[in-house]
Amino acid sequence: MTIRIDNIEVEVARKLIRSIRLTVKPPDGRVQLSIPFYLPEREAKAFLLSRWEWVCRNRDRILSTPPPKQPEYVSGEEHLLFGRRYTLHVVPVNSGANSVYMEDGKIIMRCRPKTSRENRRDLLRGWYREQLQEVLNGMVEQWLERLGEGPVSWRIRQMRSEWGSCTARKRHLMFNLELARVPMECVEYVVVHELTHLAVQNHGPAFQALMTQRLPNWKMLRKQLNKRILNVS
Repeated sequence: MTIRIDNIEVEVARKLIRSIRLTVKPPDGRVQLSIPFYLPEREAKAFLLSRWEWVCRNRDRILSTPPPKQPEYVSGEEHLLFGRRYTLHVVPVNSGANSVYMEDGKIIMRCRPKTSRENRRDLLRGWYREQLQEVLNGMVEQWLERLGEGPVSWRIRQMRSEWGSCTARKRHLMFNLELARVPMECVEYVVVHELTHLAVQNHGPAFQALMTQRLPNWKMLRKQLNKRILNVS
């Protein structure tokens, strides 16, 4: 469902939540409104109108901010790994498999001289996936044991607008590949957040109380994480 105000389209999604959530997403200023299933459309629009000045102010700020420079995956660029910056060093090779690894505090990418930007990007993403997989293997198991939870299934994928998701009925978690770029404490926040959805399937007071009990500084970590732009190309 969409609502249009002043030629701005607002994406409206009904979710299993208790309160309305309104966000303006960088880098394109998309406006998203999440509402409980029971809320009539007229009340959703009334809420939007009451916050429209805030929407426009934030949208103007986002649209006036120059977009981040897209990486070319060439030597000398800096790339994040769990919140730390490392210089990329591309080594052209004529034989052997393409590969990425860490050496002497640098990210080394060995690939054919004519490897395209997209293939270099995918090569680095594959390496990120390996790094994140290793971290999550231990972190998810550690928190399952700490919380007394049974086993879950989980996987990593490139996601456009979420850091993670939980399908409680199937006990299945999804983690955004971009978590390989953020500080380790933010990765832990997302793990705890999604595991908490096994107990509470919304973001209401019960969920927030449980998060505070499990990870007292979660609100600060959420704020830190939400400043970052998802889906870096």
